[in-house]
Amino acid sequence: MKLHKTTSIALQGMLLLGMLGACQNEDAITPSETANISADHDNSKIAAGEIKLVDDGDNKLLYKKTGRYVGKLSKVSEPNYYTEYSYADGPVEGDYWITSKRYSKSSNALVKEIQYHVVNKKCIKKIDVTDNQNFNFNYDEAGRLKKISREGTNTKIELSYIFNAGAGDERLYKTTFSNNNGAYKEITYQYSIWAANYSVDPKADKYPLNPVHLGLDRYLPIFSKFSDALVQQITISPLPASGQSEPYYKYTYAFDGSGYVTYRTEEYFPLGLGYQAGKQSNFSPLKYTSWVPGL
Repeated sequence: MKLHKTTSIALQGMLLLGMLGACQNEDAITPSETANISADHDNSKIAAGEIKLVDDGDNKLLYKKTGRYVGKLSKVSEPNYYTEYSYADGPVEGDYWITSKRYSKSSNALVKEIQYHVVNKKCIKKIDVTDNQNFNFNYDEAGRLKKISREGTNTKIELSYIFNAGAGDERLYKTTFSNNNGAYKEITYQYSIWAANYSVDPKADKYPLNPVHLGLDRYLPIFSKFSDALVQQITISPLPASGQSEPYYKYTYAFDGSGYVTYRTEEYFPLGLGYQAGKQSNFSPLKYTSWVPGL
């Protein structure tokens, strides 16, 4: 995997125009666009100095700069693909739709179209237009995502949380995947590392992204809060357990002075914890911008 050269990032006083640099386009947020914001609509409001992720490894993120959905994700550019996001109002306040269209950079051909129905800031339905599949999202009374189910089938993902007394909050710790034959896979998430002669305490997650391996868009904040801490270990266990390999991921981070992640290292062990064969490493720098209206 390619390693990226980066420099340290100071968030305080950062201006968007300088941050976006070469990745500017018509959807880039710039301070000069603040006069066009409709202040009487919840979806049009973006807080002064709000932090926005603009680089995540090779992925470049852009945001809507005007209109009712100013500040929301507009485009994600990957090495070989790009995804564009559009927004449409629903019948009542807080009810809207997001359409995500992913294209091949080499041909500009549409390869995936997905629609999300968002009500009160949470996605309740995902429509995979390309594959003609619908998925429903169920939440508990605290607003945590508890189940993703595919309509017309027994295919589902159930999410389990555990209360952390130190944080006074719940953290996602297990997801169970099922189909017509029952549970076939379980993924566990750990937020600290404890091993012989080595330990790492939980680290606060200042800019939450959606968990990997759940089929969720990484950058759309419409699926509730999963944890207050950064995941440090992930184990994928086939079910029923019968001696198969359990792929394992280990994550380490570097932070700036404000506690935001500036570097993320992912180590993947396809044969499981303790097995070096086939190990892969991916090192990703993260960059942010702080938009200050009125400048």
